[in-house]
Amino acid sequence: MEDLHASLKDLQSSLQNLLKKYSALKTENENLKSTIQKLNSLLQEKDQQVQTSEEKLTTSGLAAIYSDEEKNVLQNRIDAYLKEIDKCLTLLNT
Repeated sequence: MEDLHASLKDLQSSLQNLLKKYSALKTENENLKSTIQKLNSLLQEKDQQVQTSEEKLTTSGLAAIYSDEEKNVLQNRIDAYLKEIDKCLTLLNT
């Protein structure tokens, strides 16, 4: 009978230890999930910054490729396209 009580007490002690470990692991898991979510958010922000920087770099690289005369020609063409688009929009709105 004493043996049975000792075994039950050991089992109960082991079970309590397992429950404490489970609780600690559950808390750690929640903390890790929160950290992962924050890191994913930061990663998205950094990806956005990289994309913006690449676009700026591409734009500045294109600006360096063209001479002032070519830039003026391109600007005039863009302005002409914008005027045509405005005319089309005006016709569509009437």
